[in-house]
Amino acid sequence: MGSFNTTRNRSETLRMDMDAAVILVTGGAVRIGREICLRLSECGYTVAIHYNSSENEAADLVETINSRGGNAASFQGDLSDESMPAKLFAEISRELGPVSGIINNASLFNFDDISDISKESWDRHMQVNALAPTLLISELFRTLPPGIIGSVVNILDQKISQPNPDYLSYTASRFAMAGLTETLARGLAPSVRVNAVAPGHTLPSPEQTIEGFQKAQSQTPLQSGPSATDIADAVVYLISAKSVTGQIIYADSGERFLSRSRDVVFETEE
Repeated sequence: MGSFNTTRNRSETLRMDMDAAVILVTGGAVRIGREICLRLSECGYTVAIHYNSSENEAADLVETINSRGGNAASFQGDLSDESMPAKLFAEISRELGPVSGIINNASLFNFDDISDISKESWDRHMQVNALAPTLLISELFRTLPPGIIGSVVNILDQKISQPNPDYLSYTASRFAMAGLTETLARGLAPSVRVNAVAPGHTLPSPEQTIEGFQKAQSQTPLQSGPSATDIADAVVYLISAKSVTGQIIYADSGERFLSRSRDVVFETEE
């Protein structure tokens, strides 16, 4: 089998400089991604905010970060376009400088199960949730400046520890990225660290009532669910944790310990 060529002069390899590092956050304009961008900026990182359709939200977030003394810019890109990663990196490099870290946060989350799964649904979830992040990581490794250790954090889902039949294509794509997290951590060391955060039910789903969301969070062993800030804090730790690679942090208030036969939205709305 082939292997990654990651040979570099270790004596010349430096740790990522927090004040200079450019971090790409996919799906960074809204929800958990927005909180991640804010926390990264607070910690001194330059933030490249990727969005697909949330142009206004991305612009507002850029203005918020820059008005607070941070440095951010937004970049549009369709993750289903396989040519997008190279174009995105080139645009970010021109405007902010070379990327030295990625938060693979964007995802597609559409319902299907074994009774109605289609090739179209499967392929689209795999493209957006697994292939696109992998191509972005490849681009990071290819363009990483000499002497810099890159860092990647993949945002997964606690469903990988207690799967159920709902959202089948989505779940499969999350399992794919969970496996790739360790695979790439092994293959890209020492040049790039690769870790992941698996959140629990953090924000209400569009089809969920507030009562259902609160019920879901209160059912966790800690009797309160994680917040977007909790997820962002875990990301900030991993992006800079010099001796950590190939790890998945479950920021889920213990939700993975529950035995659910269906997705949490369906169980808490019944």
